[in-house]
Amino acid sequence: MTDGIETTLLLPDRCRDVYAFEDIIGLAMRISRERVSNLDLSALSFIEPYSMLSLLLLGRNHMRNTGERLGLVNIPLNIHQYLARMDFLSAGVFDVASRLDEKLLYRRSSFSNRVIEVTDIPGRERESVRAIAGVIAVFRKRARHILKYWLNTEIIDYFVTVISEVCQNIFEHSLDSGYLAMQTYSVGSEHVVRLVIMDSGIGIRESFSAREELASLAGSHVIEKALTTPISSKRRFGYGLCQVNAIIEKLKGSIYIRSGESSATVLHKQKQSGASHMFLRDDLAPFPGTQISISLFG
Repeated sequence: MTDGIETTLLLPDRCRDVYAFEDIIGLAMRISRERVSNLDLSALSFIEPYSMLSLLLLGRNHMRNTGERLGLVNIPLNIHQYLARMDFLSAGVFDVASRLDEKLLYRRSSFSNRVIEVTDIPGRERESVRAIAGVIAVFRKRARHILKYWLNTEIIDYFVTVISEVCQNIFEHSLDSGYLAMQTYSVGSEHVVRLVIMDSGIGIRESFSAREELASLAGSHVIEKALTTPISSKRRFGYGLCQVNAIIEKLKGSIYIRSGESSATVLHKQKQSGASHMFLRDDLAPFPGTQISISLFG
């Protein structure tokens, strides 16, 4: 590559789930090494909330490291409409050369009830508490639409606890700010509600670095401990992710946590006679911080 020549990288159509998006995370070093200036989104046919926020982090990390924004080019109409509606394009992370005509934008009233737009969760406690309270207020207002296929008397309060606990981890543990988004959507005949909360901070393993009994564990096993044991790097009797995992088990959902080069996937029993399963990995491409995707299927 010749210095000074603008380079565009075509992103593969890998924004359908947390596992497919690994192919795009794997491109992060190439984007830096080849001094990529634009991401071509023309191949994308679908993007779900985890992929959307991870792409936002990828762009934010690039901006922090280089002082320059990546451009987004050749955005398919449906993807552009979705990203604009979810306030992805308002985050100030990417440059978008061509804005959509206002007539083509999704109307807020026709889409709002099933989503929580991209929301910044600050890294400072006072601002973060205010942001979390705002998210919870929006969620309570829209919960009967977001959770239409799962609604019962307890589930709204369960999700309020999950949002509060995971977002609180950002200012308590990550040493960075983060993002939240939530959406209900359909894939074929299956309905999915997905809550995504993530940051690009120090990661789960580093946040427990002072705990001698965890120091020798692989990153995925530290995540496993956090999910199954009431441990906290800040509060002696903190329940955090352990409480979140217990709630999602009651709801028969799934949790995916990625941190650094490690991940843990928890698939809770879908039927009364079934069992929960956890899958651990420690061979992922490096990606700063902690990314959490919580899903229910119906």
